[in-house]
Amino acid sequence: MTLKNPGHALSKDFLETLMLIHVNVFRNKQLPLPLNQYVLLMFINTEGAITNSSASEMLKISKQQMSTVAERLLEQGYISKNTDCRDRRRCLLELTEKGREIISQQNEYVRKKFEDRLQKLSGEEQQQLSEAINCLKNSIDRMFS
Repeated sequence: MTLKNPGHALSKDFLETLMLIHVNVFRNKQLPLPLNQYVLLMFINTEGAITNSSASEMLKISKQQMSTVAERLLEQGYISKNTDCRDRRRCLLELTEKGREIISQQNEYVRKKFEDRLQKLSGEEQQQLSEAINCLKNSIDRMFS
């Protein structure tokens, strides 16, 4: 059977794969923070120090919502708010040591869980999975760069 729009089927498979990863890896672990706060921490960890406005644009939430999320993280000591040395009018949100630690703990949990589950696969299946993951990473890099 020839597909009229192979991109549609591929995007559907991609979304199903994301959901499988979410359900089987992340959903079963109680996050130490509400999801919106944890997502902001992960975003700052990946992107580095950012402004409230940049974070709200990238995460597709209102500036008011972002201010509330950031304020809660500030109160808990996971992020700090510092004046941008290049532009004193701007404040940057940055991870604190406590913020880096909570991300490190979560990443370690996911890594261990993944490694434990790998034992269910044969050596050949593990090699195939490794090649598929590398292919997916390379394809996404090319698609979005």
